[in-house]
Amino acid sequence: MLFFRLSTATTDPTTTTSIPVSIWTLTIPTNATWNEIGITVAGNSNGTSASDLGSLKTPVDIFVDNNYTLYIADRDNNRVVKYYANTTVGILVGGNETSGDDLSQLSGPKGIAVDQYGNVIVADSDNYRIQRFVPHSTIATTVSSNSSALLIGQMRDLHINVNNVIVITDSTYSRIVKFNSSSGIGTIIAGINGVGSAADQFSSPFGNFIDADETLYVADSGNQRIQMWPAGATSGVTVAGVNGSVGSSLGQLNNPLAVIIDNNGYVAWSY
Repeated sequence: MLFFRLSTATTDPTTTTSIPVSIWTLTIPTNATWNEIGITVAGNSNGTSASDLGSLKTPVDIFVDNNYTLYIADRDNNRVVKYYANTTVGILVGGNETSGDDLSQLSGPKGIAVDQYGNVIVADSDNYRIQRFVPHSTIATTVSSNSSALLIGQMRDLHINVNNVIVITDSTYSRIVKFNSSSGIGTIIAGINGVGSAADQFSSPFGNFIDADETLYVADSGNQRIQMWPAGATSGVTVAGVNGSVGSSLGQLNNPLAVIIDNNGYVAWSY
């Protein structure tokens, strides 16, 4: 996950403009430890789901900015909500509990990120499109959608790199695709040879992560491994897990779904 610092400049008493000033990645001390008991920061602590703005229904992705504002892809409510720090009621960013394909709706959103200008970028997975919500608007514009030039399948994750390039995991076609955020033109950057277990293939990929050097990491779920693709590479290198081997030992994975890299180069994943 990338975190963007935002600065504001006021050009007149009624207009505020966000200016990108820097970008930073997750910084964790090598000796960090965590409390084994979590604290509920969004949704209901008793595990119930609902559609009010204090509740969630199958949240599948999050993004946290440097102000500790939490953005959530609330999949089964077909919406994205944000929670300011120390609040218990969310604010609607886009979509609503009704699935649909107009510009105010989403259908099964599965990946979100916030760019350097405060725009919320959403993998609107069941509509096979990427949507952009500018600040203070719940009406989106479409960055890219299914076309004869490049089919978009079920998107499982979405990130934005330091150059504002959008990167999505396309599980349907077992590949990673990058999109120019201005033109919406897509390019396959990994997994060009379809589903499989070779070093240049994926099987049901889920999470992806792009570091500051534009090295790509992918949770290759069906192959039980985490793959690393340096920028410009034509094949990946396994950095965690054993190809095709499911297990619970520390050298094995069981359908990994997400991956993130910290400043020390440590790889973390979920399953």
